[in-house]
Amino acid sequence: MESFSIVDKNDRHLSVVFGKQELHRSNNYHRSVHIFVEMFGGKFILQKKAMNTENGGKWSSAASGHVRYGETYGAAAMRELEEEIGLKADAGDLQRITKISPSHSNGNEFITLYTYLMDPENESLKLQSDEVDGVAIRSLVDVIEDVCGYKDEYSPAFVELFYTFLNLSESSTTVDVMKDVCKYKNEYSPAFVELFYTSLELAKGGTTNE
Repeated sequence: MESFSIVDKNDRHLSVVFGKQELHRSNNYHRSVHIFVEMFGGKFILQKKAMNTENGGKWSSAASGHVRYGETYGAAAMRELEEEIGLKADAGDLQRITKISPSHSNGNEFITLYTYLMDPENESLKLQSDEVDGVAIRSLVDVIEDVCGYKDEYSPAFVELFYTFLNLSESSTTVDVMKDVCKYKNEYSPAFVELFYTSLELAKGGTTNE
């Protein structure tokens, strides 16, 4: 059975629990990792969680999971990448982006976010069927738009990490406007919001009705 660390408000180890059910039963602070997988060409991989998992049926990071007792955040990230979607990464392949503190919405977890750049010409995904229901490969603009319009279809931890990731990244003017419209939609006129999203659809090759 898997063992996990219960930690204090400063992420210092306090005790060990066995099994995920016991880990969540007490509502104590614990550790997890999320990995955003990007692809050459500006694509972004999303995972749909299997129904029998935490946040089952929701979209989330390409890979994520709890840090085991005695395991570092980085080691957990490499393990989850391989276990869930079949990508073998070395420590140097992962870029640590940020660490967020526990909250009720993220399940009382200290979460460290990593990114991994996948080369689709030399790597392929192999999904763990009992934890992963499927994956989607989307452009960053599409993900921003979807999270903005359908936030409840994503895990709360992913949404928090995704906005943090966007705020830390160097992005284009279009992405910057999308972030702002998504977060502060009520501060924009309805006509502007409609026209802005219409322009995005046209840029992606969509059509509008005359």
